[in-house]
Amino acid sequence: MSRTCLCVLCGLPAAGKSRLAEVLRGQARSRGWETLLVTYDELIPARDWREDEWKQQRKTVLTCLERFLHQTHTHTDVTHTDVTHSDVTHTHTVNDRWWMQLQRSRCHTNTQPLLVLLDDNFYYQSMRHQIFQLARTYSMGFCQVWVRCPLDICLRRNQCRPLRVPDEVMLQMSERMEPPNESRNSWEQQSLTVDSTKSITDEDVQKLMDLLRSAMENPLRPVQDHCQQKEADRQICATNFLHRADQMCRRLISKAMTSACAQASSDVLKDLAKELNELKTHFLQELKKEILHQMSLCPEEPMNTEKLLMTAARAFDRDTQAQLQQRFSGMVFF
Repeated sequence: MSRTCLCVLCGLPAAGKSRLAEVLRGQARSRGWETLLVTYDELIPARDWREDEWKQQRKTVLTCLERFLHQTHTHTDVTHTDVTHSDVTHTHTVNDRWWMQLQRSRCHTNTQPLLVLLDDNFYYQSMRHQIFQLARTYSMGFCQVWVRCPLDICLRRNQCRPLRVPDEVMLQMSERMEPPNESRNSWEQQSLTVDSTKSITDEDVQKLMDLLRSAMENPLRPVQDHCQQKEADRQICATNFLHRADQMCRRLISKAMTSACAQASSDVLKDLAKELNELKTHFLQELKKEILHQMSLCPEEPMNTEKLLMTAARAFDRDTQAQLQQRFSGMVFF
């Protein structure tokens, strides 16, 4: 069986991911590797998707990729009809052209390594973890490249693109971006950050090729104990959610402290900051218990993290306002 590596390219729009992908394809081909480039922007056209529609589009891409990887791994045939009729009856996004591209990539010899480059923003860790799970399921290599570029530069570059991403969308992505964190997530160990503020250097390319080779030569091992792995995945999902909830709480505390600045002395503000941080710690502990409880009740049901985060934000905002009212009774805070 040939070696295969899934490489996630993540970063803001206009950070330079697509250009880097082409550079890596050229380098890979010069080494005799086959390549497959999965560009989400080409598969999911820009439009005002509802959240559920957008998630379905991404799920469709992931489903087609998984079937292709299954075919590659087992050397079995998955017909074009199997994919398009069961998964894409309601969308024209994952089209015939991409399926033909998958089929051509499938035709590489068993001795040729295959590099699959996934070009997308992948701003949530949970999005990238789905690709990691595919690599682990089929004993393939996995790595991540975070193409880091300041928001202001991405916004300027975006103005020169034929299909521009709305500025407000880029601002939201920048706020939500969760870069690879090797120290917190063991599955993100094979990660590399490339600064694309100016240009990608030859040294950067060499480091990236070393990363790809290492991932290719060290495929992941499938998990045998599925119950244990489901629990591990739930813990990862909960940790990622709580990280975002913590950031949300910090923003609300900052907002509350700003409101109180004109009403209190520095000593009072210091005590208030301590109280609000203690409130945050207790709130997040209770929130973690609630999230894990919900996951245990419906283990197969995907968690609507956006809705839960909005609910948590409203609850914590009420708590902070109550704390302010208690300390400064009779005053109104905004």
